[in-house]
Amino acid sequence: MSVGHPQGRLAYWLHQGILLISLLLFSEALLGRLFASETNPEGGAFLRLLWLPLYAFAAAGMAVHWKKLAIFAMRSPFLIAVIGMAMCSMLWSIDPATSLRRGVAIVFTSFFGFYLASALSWKEILRLLGVVWLILAVGNFLAGALVPGFGVMHEIHPGAWRGLWFEKNAMGGNFARASFLFGFLFLMDVRRRKLWGFGFLLSVALVLFSTSKTSLLGLMLGVGVLCMYLWMKRGRITTVLTIWFVVMVGAGFVAVLFFAPEMLAKLIGRDLTLTGRTDIWEVLLTAIDQRPKLGYGYGVFWGEDSDAANRARLITEWLVPTAHNGLFEIVLSIGWIGGGLFIADYLLNLSRSLATMSSRPTSAYAFGFMVLIGMFSISESVFLTQNNLLWVTYIAVASKLSFEAHERSTRKHRVKHPRFEPRRFPISGAETALRGRLR
Repeated sequence: MSVGHPQGRLAYWLHQGILLISLLLFSEALLGRLFASETNPEGGAFLRLLWLPLYAFAAAGMAVHWKKLAIFAMRSPFLIAVIGMAMCSMLWSIDPATSLRRGVAIVFTSFFGFYLASALSWKEILRLLGVVWLILAVGNFLAGALVPGFGVMHEIHPGAWRGLWFEKNAMGGNFARASFLFGFLFLMDVRRRKLWGFGFLLSVALVLFSTSKTSLLGLMLGVGVLCMYLWMKRGRITTVLTIWFVVMVGAGFVAVLFFAPEMLAKLIGRDLTLTGRTDIWEVLLTAIDQRPKLGYGYGVFWGEDSDAANRARLITEWLVPTAHNGLFEIVLSIGWIGGGLFIADYLLNLSRSLATMSSRPTSAYAFGFMVLIGMFSISESVFLTQNNLLWVTYIAVASKLSFEAHERSTRKHRVKHPRFEPRRFPISGAETALRGRLR
């Protein structure tokens, strides 16, 4: 049934509505503030039951698109291995029941991201995410402007907006990434340029109201990626030189991060400890050394009964809720094996997007998204998080890049081996008429 048919349009908009509501729930905006806490973001039984219909929807979608799932598994084996390790970590977890429950959650969260990539085109995904973040931008602005007791921080970082999340860095980071999405849509989706321009300006305002310097740096980095993409459109030589420049700058950034971190700290106006984060990391390295290969089990290291976590809190004299670092969080859950696999997948997606940026505009978004979450992962735990919109988006982007890599490989094989093309037989007039009726 076509979309043009009344019933087809109804099914289409019902499907879009389900996806929209689901993505809003995955954003954890407001829902966590009402039904969970900073120390227990998973919440109680109500929130756990709330996710079950979304999991069922994602599982059904995965079953429908199982052939694409096979392509995804073949083209992104490192990511599949990471998700599989999270699920299987109950076998060595310090809290098997919790690792099993949260492992199931990360699998179905990943299924949802995969379903987005399988069922929707790039344009549909980005527009849908644009609508989601536009709704969230308006909601967070209203929370900060009209309900300051709820949307503004008072005890810690007084005056900084936190909107519908628990703290300012969450809001700032989310809208730094959203501003990049809106900027990309503003350039590419000409028919809705005013809408996306409004979203971009509102996101910039929310980043500024959050007073998060890391988020401000992320905002500028996203704008820089968009400017780089526009510059690359000038020609092939410019594209090659730009890619070379990006690789050199990236290598230089990694070198500064490892050998002269004080320079980076001064650049963003922070102390060398990144507000105490390096103190946490030093303690966590000791904890990781106790279980280096497979970690403590997915999602259980920071539990109330975790001796290793309580020891870290005692040493740092702070009720540390997370590792405040994306890679450390993965290593604590599934060890250096899992961490190494994730790094391999991240670099694979980064290289795929950078290599195809000149020929595919959507690769510019994929590259910018990967760069931004890589930057935020230095000081925040943004990877492999169940029931989380950022992880859904990561899976969707990685899936799209995998499908495109498969298409390129298939085309190259056909060019090199034309004799293996399936033979085409002439079609009779009667068969043509029959096919027309079936359509």
